[in-house]
Amino acid sequence: MVRFGMVAAALALMASPLLAQESTDDLKKELEQLRKEVDSLKAVNSTKELPAMGKINADAMAADDSPIMTLFKGTKLSGFVDAAWGVSFNHLHSSVMDDNPVRLFDNRDNSFYLHNVQLQLERLATKDMIVGYHVELQAGHDTTILSGSNVDLQEGWIQILAPIGTGLDVRVGKMATLIGYEVVENTNNLNYSRGALYTVIEPITATGVRASYSFVEQFSATIGFNNGLNFGDNFSDDDHSKMLELQALIKPIKDLWIAINLNWGNDLAINGTNAPDFYIFNIVAEYKMDKLTLALNFDQASAQFAGGGRAPFRGVAVYGKYQLTDIFATGVRLEYGSDQLGGLGFGPAAPGDTGTGSRIITITLTEELKIAQHAILRFELRHDSSNNHDFSRGNNGANSARGDTTFAIETLLPF
Repeated sequence: MVRFGMVAAALALMASPLLAQESTDDLKKELEQLRKEVDSLKAVNSTKELPAMGKINADAMAADDSPIMTLFKGTKLSGFVDAAWGVSFNHLHSSVMDDNPVRLFDNRDNSFYLHNVQLQLERLATKDMIVGYHVELQAGHDTTILSGSNVDLQEGWIQILAPIGTGLDVRVGKMATLIGYEVVENTNNLNYSRGALYTVIEPITATGVRASYSFVEQFSATIGFNNGLNFGDNFSDDDHSKMLELQALIKPIKDLWIAINLNWGNDLAINGTNAPDFYIFNIVAEYKMDKLTLALNFDQASAQFAGGGRAPFRGVAVYGKYQLTDIFATGVRLEYGSDQLGGLGFGPAAPGDTGTGSRIITITLTEELKIAQHAILRFELRHDSSNNHDFSRGNNGANSARGDTTFAIETLLPF
């Protein structure tokens, strides 16, 4: 038996090399077959292109690297919807537009307003992409006041960041004025209603060219030339005169900025028959400290009229806003304006009025509530007063008054 086992083991050892040799031969055959299949696939790919696919040049520009595509790819879309209701304690119930001469967009009694629906497209220039643009489209009641149409281009300009020093910012087109603290976009204002200075003396837009340069982080300067005093919404000039605009922007500390502005020129828009010499000097300052915002706006303006007389106007507005909680804030605005010689239409209007012009004071209290971190609800109580009878009272403004008190509720939805 032992001998039989030894013989079997010897036979197995003798057969192992034969089996190993046979297995290796099979693997070599399979590998050779795979090589042939790979070579056949390479041959097909070298002679055919897959449908809808072309060869790509290594030097070709990818779609995302195209300047135009890059410009629009970085565009930001934003906007807001602004609606309100307001009532006057003077019980005007009138269709006359000048019932309250120091109110611009909310001068109707017991009226609902769709003030503004605005869409904004913006892609500001950078060092990598030196061309940018800004477009603001708006529709609503405010647009009809500014331009007489229901839909309007509020702003539209092209920006070029010239590679000079820290970058020379050049903008061409229709832009917001540099004058004043308040703006058309009510989401950026502290109150619902625009102030008397904004309504009476400050321009809205400037159509022309503007260049800004930041010398250091704390100081920048701007110079521009435009068509003139666009109190409304003009795209073109009504005479051959141009307005010069200058600004010096100072940031002495982190949370404080001060802007010193000057507009100077000649414009038919002032009286329609002559081109009087005019200027608007303006200082704006804002300081933010934690939950408190404080701001100051000062205007000094004067125009030369036919006959050699000048019509000066000056005024100051003080703003304050305190964010009591994440959802609730309160704001106050105090204003004083003096139409010294009545050149802007303020002056003696009834027996007992004195002087050649008027002194106007406005007090505004605005309570702000955020809903779901998106919508903004504002409740505003405002009183306007004058030393003369510059306001209207009663049905169709039948009676004159020295002031007007209003209450309004505004709903804002920025996005």
